[in-house]
Amino acid sequence: MACRFSRLLALAIKIISPTKGLNTSAQIFELMQVYPQGITVQELSQRLNRPVSMLNLCLKSLVASKKIVARKNHNQWVYTRPLVKIKNCC
Repeated sequence: MACRFSRLLALAIKIISPTKGLNTSAQIFELMQVYPQGITVQELSQRLNRPVSMLNLCLKSLVASKKIVARKNHNQWVYTRPLVKIKNCC
């Protein structure tokens, strides 16, 4: 029985390898340019094909570093790039 369980456990674990190109945080930041009105974590998950849990970790880091802004819209969080303040504009 233990041998059968270990085979089932081995099948349940999927090892993923890194892909070439931008990391997930950089992909999120780049995607923010396409969605200036903001994007939810569920939409990010669909666009980037990444689990919500992974995106939440990346979003938390990006918000902490003030590279993106989170705002609550009804019952979900919407993430956007911060507005750029222009000094002596007018």
